Amino acid sequence: MKQWELRGITAPRVNVTPTWEVSNGSAKSLRALVDQFPAIVWTTDTDLRFTTVLGGELDRLGLWPNQIVGSMFFEFFESDHIRALVVAAHLRALHGEMVTFDLDLGGSLFHSRVAPLRDSEGTVIGAVGVAVTCDESERMERALHLTPVG
Repeated sequence: MKQWELRGITAPRVNVTPTWEVSNGSAKSLRALVDQFPAIVWTTDTDLRFTTVLGGELDRLGLWPNQIVGSMFFEFFESDHIRALVVAAHLRALHGEMVTFDLDLGGSLFHSRVAPLRDSEGTVIGAVGVAVTCDESERMERALHLTPVG
């Protein structure tokens, strides 16, 4: 059973000029909501530099919101295996693909999904990702599937 899914959203065209200007109250409300998500949400630029890092699960990694903004991906992940997995997924996203993978970070298993981040013209300007922690039953189920038999 899927507990979450990141998808592209298409809305009907209306005669409204899009704007990113948000009232201070709305921005604070949105930030409070994202900071309570049981997930980590991030964006990168096309050089794989973090541009946003938010979410209620950052404390599992010993981070606070936007602490690593400006850092390159390869600087953040210490393990070569994890670095290769995450960078490969993000490079695919920069080429227009949506990629799903599982990642063990800081002793927590995360279901992760990365997709292209596009501007209003449809040009890929980076990647957007979300990582949701697995619950204990999912961890045990995965361990059973990974245990060699015989």
